[in-house]
Amino acid sequence: MTLLETNFAIRIAVGGDDDTLPLRALLDDTALATQVCATSDDLLAYAPSVIVLDKTLSRGVGLAWIRAHLPDVAVLAPTALEPTAEFPLPETPNVQLQLVKTACELYLNRQQARSFKQLALSAEGDLVKLGGISVALSAERDLDKLLERVLEAAQEMACCDAASIFLLDNNSGNNQELIFKLTRNDSVELPFSENRFDVSDASISGYVALTGESVHCEDVYMMGPEQPFRFNRDFDERAGYRTRGLYCVPMINHDDTVVGVLQVINRKHSRSERISPANVDSVVIEFDEQARQSMDALASLSAVAIQTRMLVDSVNQLFEDFVNASVAAIEQRDPTTSGHSFRVADLSVALAQALPTAKRSDLARFDPTPARLRELRYAALLHDFGKVGVREHVLMKAKKLYDWELTELNYRLALARQTLRADSAEEIIRLYERGNTTAKGVASIRERAHNDAKQLDQFLATVIRANEPSLLSEDCKENLEMLETFHCLDAAGQLTPLLTRAYSEALSMAKGSLTPSERHEIESHVVHTHNFLKMIPWTNELAGIPDIAGRHHEKLDGTGYPDRLMASDIPLQSRVMTVCDIFDALTATDRPYKKAAPDSVAFRILREEAHNGMLDRDIVELFIGSDVPAVSRGKAYPRIASACDTGLSHSVCDPDTHAH
Repeated sequence: MTLLETNFAIRIAVGGDDDTLPLRALLDDTALATQVCATSDDLLAYAPSVIVLDKTLSRGVGLAWIRAHLPDVAVLAPTALEPTAEFPLPETPNVQLQLVKTACELYLNRQQARSFKQLALSAEGDLVKLGGISVALSAERDLDKLLERVLEAAQEMACCDAASIFLLDNNSGNNQELIFKLTRNDSVELPFSENRFDVSDASISGYVALTGESVHCEDVYMMGPEQPFRFNRDFDERAGYRTRGLYCVPMINHDDTVVGVLQVINRKHSRSERISPANVDSVVIEFDEQARQSMDALASLSAVAIQTRMLVDSVNQLFEDFVNASVAAIEQRDPTTSGHSFRVADLSVALAQALPTAKRSDLARFDPTPARLRELRYAALLHDFGKVGVREHVLMKAKKLYDWELTELNYRLALARQTLRADSAEEIIRLYERGNTTAKGVASIRERAHNDAKQLDQFLATVIRANEPSLLSEDCKENLEMLETFHCLDAAGQLTPLLTRAYSEALSMAKGSLTPSERHEIESHVVHTHNFLKMIPWTNELAGIPDIAGRHHEKLDGTGYPDRLMASDIPLQSRVMTVCDIFDALTATDRPYKKAAPDSVAFRILREEAHNGMLDRDIVELFIGSDVPAVSRGKAYPRIASACDTGLSHSVCDPDTHAH
């Protein structure tokens, strides 16, 4: 046994020429141990699992020497250097890295107890084919399509009539279950539906899943009683088929865990032959050792690919749950707008899917792939996450003054009344002290104090009226201006304005309840959204989410915020989302502080903003013409209940929340 055979650690040997620099840089970012080797001594000392040949290694060592001294090592080389190399090395570094990983998986398979060493030595062509299959499996993102590829490869490599695949489910309560996921048969067709059954050694696939051992049978109808399992003839009887030869192999990943079962049936000389009960004896041939070894290798590669795909799906589901939890957190903060983010996401995706039908070429060129739609959907779901950075009392501000501000003003007015009473009493006392008291003089003082107190009551009524977020009347403005001239003593005895400048500015707002600084704080939510989303290590497919979400309040004419971008600087997806966002804010029926606008009114407002150069006119017309709102019309969306749900808040996306 060689040194390599006694060491199961994965080691990559790479030549030191400049041509391998890009691949070495990618390998450095993985957990694979990598070392530059220049001589045969270097290779013997390092005992690599995989060798990537360059010009130096090819000339100084050569493929022949490697085959003689390191027979189990997988070799990757440019075909120009080594035409017979086990893995022809492509030019693209990323594909090279994938091929290196495939070679590593094959190396591990060789070390397992299922005859991979013999397979590597006797079937070099099959290894090349397996390498290509592995790359294809690794690149496949859809689990169902991945399983199709596995079965297609199994039938092709084993030249068999039928193949089936079962996946092991360990999360189905107390019992393990096998899921009959997919089957293919060249000779007969029957409707297939996925089904589950408990794992038991009474069935061939169950036995293989439980024991991790392969089952090979030349004729399943002649199976002896010494085995615990029996072949189920139900399919044969229903389909008029005859199953004879069978090889069932566990799909075991690199952790030595069974993830499923691959079963191939009725090997034959040619895939074009069709099998029937009448010709089965003459057409079907045995699954020889080479075929079984190939299936073992394919099962192992498939196990890794399937587990990887399931892990990716699990991570995607985890992220989906994270996004939904984030939306729940957003809407918990602002419960009166529950469902807004979900509706905007649905509308945005529907509008993006309609873009290829647009008349304008730049819109029609948009390709609504699942990845791009997913990116847009997540951006729309998270577009208001920055609300967590807006102070709650600003977000929930119902009137122009906060409750505590109005309470303080009431105290000021009460103190002013008390001061008036004290001043009038003191003035009357002074009259008595000077002996200058007359009924008329006392009555005059009391009448003046009464009139001043009455005026304070009028001021309070003015404050209460002005405090409403509705349009401010002219008489309110005049009374507020008069109120600004009144002063009172504070707790320290200092004369201060009865109405402070801050309170006066807030009450003097022509409409709404937010001051300019509070509007600015509301608008800052897009900055918080962008900064938060920037912190997430997005994949390449989702890398645009921060910019898409962070630009949904920009307008084409530069009047938007936060950066006042012009049309060419605003992502197309953001322009799509902006139209959907405004529409939903106008038509939302869950706002207790304002009535929902009918679609016709919302369409008119969208067209007005498009006419004024703020929105993309063609996107607006596509939104209306394609009836995009139908996607959310009548659909139930989550409603977040909250103890702080007062029915009063400022949706950060409502048009009347902002100055424009």
